[in-house]
Amino acid sequence: MKKYYLYNGQENSGPFDKEELRVQKINKETLVWSEDWNEWKKAGEIDELKITLLSFPSPPNYNFNSSQIVSEKFNFIKYLVITISLLVFLTIAGKVISEYNTNPDNPNLESDTFKMHSRNNITNLIQVTTNQYTVSTFEGISNLDVIVTNNTNYTLDQVTVAIDYIKKNGGIYRTENLTFNNIPAKQNISLSAPNSKRGLAVKLTMQTITALELSLCYEYKNTPAVGNPDPYNCNQYEKNNPAHFNTNNGINRSLYLQERR
Repeated sequence: MKKYYLYNGQENSGPFDKEELRVQKINKETLVWSEDWNEWKKAGEIDELKITLLSFPSPPNYNFNSSQIVSEKFNFIKYLVITISLLVFLTIAGKVISEYNTNPDNPNLESDTFKMHSRNNITNLIQVTTNQYTVSTFEGISNLDVIVTNNTNYTLDQVTVAIDYIKKNGGIYRTENLTFNNIPAKQNISLSAPNSKRGLAVKLTMQTITALELSLCYEYKNTPAVGNPDPYNCNQYEKNNPAHFNTNNGINRSLYLQERR
């Protein structure tokens, strides 16, 4: 049975047969690849998948006032968003006021709060993607570029990305690591990854992210302690993971602590 792979803009998934593609709810713009093709194609351009795209019928019309229901749903979502935003604002404002009352002469108060927010959301602020790399007919990946985009307001000193080359059966053929250094704020850096004689797709995982300016020490394999409000702060990280700062693995101690002495 023919198998297909999907690409969502960041990573590949699959393989899927036609029945499994129905569950994925692909549309005509979804990028699809199969082993007998030389390049990725849009699902809407593939004759054999058009019946899959048409397999999701429109719901029948019911006798109710749809515009009223849509309006009520919109109003509910609007008030819910406003309520959540207000609660978040009050929480942050309360924290700022409390810290200001404790230490009103601290000029970096707002910056410290913002940095903690950036640290806690670092995996959402840093994006790792690939270009449209080449997949050979009988497996094999070449011309692969990995792009790390820094959406924070701070320079990232180092980002390590693991690349898993995925075989036809879904297993991992090999894993390579790329290290990105000195990624400026609001910019990206691209590096070429090694070619692989086997593999139909790749999976990317950020292993470590470090930034002296942000006091950030993130490591994928480290699970944050429950209840820790700032688990990726370098001071907290060293306290909870001293072994990572005393070996050549994990976070590089020299980048962060040498300047603090």
